[in-house]
Amino acid sequence: MATSTLGRRSAGTGAAPARRPPRGLPGWVAPVASIGVPVAVLVAFVLLPLVFVGVYSFYSLNEMSGLMQTDFWVGNYREVLSSDIYRRVLWRTFQIAGAATLLALVVAYPMAYALGALVDPRRQGVLVLLVIVPFWTSYIVRTFSWIGILQRDGFLQDALGWVPGLPTDLLYSRAAVLIGFVHVFLPLMILPIYASVRNLDRRLLEAAHDLGSPPWRTFLRVTLPLTLPGVVAGLVLFFIPCFGSFVTPQLLGGTGDLMMGNVIATQFGEAFNWPLGAALSIVMTLIVVVGLAIFFRFADVDQVYG
Repeated sequence: MATSTLGRRSAGTGAAPARRPPRGLPGWVAPVASIGVPVAVLVAFVLLPLVFVGVYSFYSLNEMSGLMQTDFWVGNYREVLSSDIYRRVLWRTFQIAGAATLLALVVAYPMAYALGALVDPRRQGVLVLLVIVPFWTSYIVRTFSWIGILQRDGFLQDALGWVPGLPTDLLYSRAAVLIGFVHVFLPLMILPIYASVRNLDRRLLEAAHDLGSPPWRTFLRVTLPLTLPGVVAGLVLFFIPCFGSFVTPQLLGGTGDLMMGNVIATQFGEAFNWPLGAALSIVMTLIVVVGLAIFFRFADVDQVYG
């Protein structure tokens, strides 16, 4: 009776019966999905492969069968750290990567400064896009293109072969490796420096000029210290891929300038000594981690990328 009376009252007033709002997903699903998916990708494609390589580095190689033995053995690291050959290769890798980094700094700093301080801000976006455009082309394709330029009877010799004393046959030399590194990874040096230059406080430069400071002293006392975070970021970001690269030395370098990346690739692909190759990879990874620690210690990331 009460139910029918309530139904008549609702019909008389014309009010629709209240509906419950649809039940959606629990509130914790969205944050877990937004955080869990990237973490799962990093674990699956970065952390787990590194763990596997670390485990392989403690395996040994059976001399009779050539197969890996699942025993805990530190002989691979002992060989890496005590062998004169690997120490020389590691030192050579530091030399080539360091020389390429300094050369890239000399080329990139004027370009980044002109882009960030001298160019009209309305045109900076287009020029930055032109700096990034080479990254849209395959790294291997860009490296292969230098073979036709630097080889004997190549484009460089056809264009500048008439200059007396100018070396034009640079293929399979250290100079070719340095050129390849600078060309391939130069945007990694330009962009952080450009960001630092763009964030410069122009009033400080004007104050130095008003106080009678010559341009070279203003650069050394004001501009360079303020853009130093971008320089440090560029140095680290450029050095790391050069240090671990093997494609550029393989295609452009000679047999006397093998880098550590080439040795690791040989251990995995030709010698089939995976434990030793894994130990070399872990040593290289630790060096890269130290480089990143230096980067985050001395470079203000917020100031660089503003």
